[in-house]
Amino acid sequence: MKLQFCPLEIPYEFTFTISRHSHTHATTVIVTLTYKENGKTYEGMGEAVPSEFYGENAKTVCAFYERLNREQVLADLSPFDIQKLQDRFEALVGNMAAKSGIDQAFYDLQGKILNRPLWQLWGLDPAKAPKSSYTIGIADLETAQRKTKIALSRGYDVLKVKLGSPNDVGLFEAIRALAPYPAITMRVDANAAWDVDAAIDICHLLHDHHVEFVEEPLKLTCTNADYAKLKAQSPIPLMADESCHTLTDIPRCAEFFHAINLKHTKTGGLTESRRMIDAARAHGLTIMLGGFGESSLSVTAFAQLSPLVDYCDLDGALLMGEDAFEGVRFEGSRFYLPHRPGFGVIPRGK
Repeated sequence: MKLQFCPLEIPYEFTFTISRHSHTHATTVIVTLTYKENGKTYEGMGEAVPSEFYGENAKTVCAFYERLNREQVLADLSPFDIQKLQDRFEALVGNMAAKSGIDQAFYDLQGKILNRPLWQLWGLDPAKAPKSSYTIGIADLETAQRKTKIALSRGYDVLKVKLGSPNDVGLFEAIRALAPYPAITMRVDANAAWDVDAAIDICHLLHDHHVEFVEEPLKLTCTNADYAKLKAQSPIPLMADESCHTLTDIPRCAEFFHAINLKHTKTGGLTESRRMIDAARAHGLTIMLGGFGESSLSVTAFAQLSPLVDYCDLDGALLMGEDAFEGVRFEGSRFYLPHRPGFGVIPRGK
């Protein structure tokens, strides 16, 4: 098996701001695995979507891939050697986004070799995929209102509003006025911005405005007692994002949250994400698939799991000014998985 990789810089349509930072573009790394079997050559693709918050960037991802090539970690594996791949990755600490790109490409190869979409190989029904939200990032009032009007004009009826700025209440109420309940489903993501008392107050306000749930409301420096206090007093469900990385985080999430947000950048790929879905169900948690700024390649890869979850936030490619790939097809907030083999992703224009 041969590994090739190439960074991809993707501009956002609008500057994207959350409580921690602002970005005008995203840089991901496209992975291609070439595998030969019975005289045929197959190519599987994946996309590493690194985040500085989790200690990765395009340079660290490329350095990890260079190491895999130098040490021939993948050379003797077939696309069906998922357990062997995971065993080898366990010996290489961190680099979860980089590992995800490889993990994705293995599954894309499986589907292409067997000439079936991955969701079909897993026995899933794509019609069960929930709608995806469209994210409105933190901005000044006028810009936030303009973004909301554009989103609504494109048919998005599930919106996720980023909060965590000094003007949280005014910003949220202005957006909700343009996107009224029940026509528009609203979700909120604080990206770990509030202390516990502020979070309790805001959660009551959000409940009054029929918000579906709030993601990661508390600062990561808050104590377990703070998390317990918020869960006891919040009138709306709480979803873990920054608090939920891999399988071992599930028990704590079940104690302090009602739901989890899975992102392949954190989990290391589809393999660990499937394990986490099973564990979350066993702990009574609901589940959302999420992402970062990325192309339709990794959005479509992760969307293969969408029939197994309750919510989706797979708008990464929709937030971009351009997209190098064609994959999932959106009609407003509803999306449709391709029927081509593997992930069904093809370079745009081909």
